[in-house]
Amino acid sequence: MFDVQIDESYIVEQSGTSEGTQIKYKKDDYWYKLDSRGREGYCEYLVSKLLTFTNLEPWEYIVYEQGYINGKPGCRSKNYLCGDDEFITIYRMYYNEFGRNLAKITATMETMEERIDYVTRFVKESTGVDPTEYFRKVFTLDGITLNEDRHFNNLALIYCEGQYRCAPIFDNGVSLLTANQSVNWNFDIKENVKRVVAKPFSGSHRKMYEYFGKGFDVDYKGVIDWLENEPPSKERNVLIYQVEIINNNLQNS
Repeated sequence: MFDVQIDESYIVEQSGTSEGTQIKYKKDDYWYKLDSRGREGYCEYLVSKLLTFTNLEPWEYIVYEQGYINGKPGCRSKNYLCGDDEFITIYRMYYNEFGRNLAKITATMETMEERIDYVTRFVKESTGVDPTEYFRKVFTLDGITLNEDRHFNNLALIYCEGQYRCAPIFDNGVSLLTANQSVNWNFDIKENVKRVVAKPFSGSHRKMYEYFGKGFDVDYKGVIDWLENEPPSKERNVLIYQVEIINNNLQNS
């Protein structure tokens, strides 16, 4: 766990998402984010640690470390851009080309399948990259961690020397029932899981997972062994609940 002091000169972005505004800093080749609505930094740590128990390659996701920034909770990650790399979200890519909000455009479409096809074709035609496999991995993760904030600014590509590639999986803070708009702790975990609303193609994580299919394998025993040694918290308990449910379903299938 880190503890740093950073002055305002290092602020590089203060952007609004569908869940609120989050202050970000860049210093000494690290990106820092302050929590804005809950324990997002802690969730970033848990989710990225979970991914180390999968068969994804290390470059396919961002590793986050929880800590304190100017005495306030948050997280940091190492800079994953090299040289002339340019990070561009799917939202920004669409806005640059058409001057319109992609989320509002897809909201007018009747089915999840239409929305997926529209965005996939747009990315292919604009970059030459088929994002299907990238989406498959992202929405497999979101189904496990109950991410409610996977809007089009949290899906991205990297541009360098005339070529695009999919960005590593990033920004998983609104997960595990932390900062989720739908959560109500008057209910138990099972009931709150039912209340989670997904993004961006459907309000159901299950439907997006079923459409794209499994994006990676998980060492569920290893995950449980790790989580049993984590300090008790609601977020840890939610992840244990999710992992046990999925593992039991796999064993009974």
